[in-house]
Amino acid sequence: MKKMIITILLAMLSSTLVFAASLNLAYIDTDRVMKESQDTQEAQQLFQTEQQAWQEEIQDMDTEIQRMKDDFEQKKLILKESGKEEAMNKIQELVIQRDEKVNEIFGESGKAMQKNAELLEPILDKLKSVIESISTDDNIDVVLDASTGGILYAVPSLDITDLVIERMNKLTDTETDN
Repeated sequence: MKKMIITILLAMLSSTLVFAASLNLAYIDTDRVMKESQDTQEAQQLFQTEQQAWQEEIQDMDTEIQRMKDDFEQKKLILKESGKEEAMNKIQELVIQRDEKVNEIFGESGKAMQKNAELLEPILDKLKSVIESISTDDNIDVVLDASTGGILYAVPSLDITDLVIERMNKLTDTETDN
């Protein structure tokens, strides 16, 4: 009985190995593609410009809060209790507005996350399209992603990262020429 189970397992293993050997494999490093593609660099510039505007908006609020605090410190000795309370309430209200603005922009589902996703979506679609095109052209059955850490070793000739970057940039150049 043991011999029969071992024989069946060996037969299954050898057929799996024969099937795997017949596959045409390749891999890419999507991290490198995202760093080096023109599309990603342009998207990063757009995102940084927008992020800078958001940070300036928050900085303006911080400046106003500090100005109000300084003004309060200078006048607190001559203000009545009602005036002090009103000034403190205005400062606290602006602090709350600032915190809400930070959360609205940089929070978990804030404008920054949404903008980043909006900018990356067409790039990821293009990447997928380029990988499919290369796979079809070169009869590649499976393309793995080296950036996920799942590939412990692969022959460098299986790396199509440079080809993917080149094709993505060519498509970008073609799009900008039109």
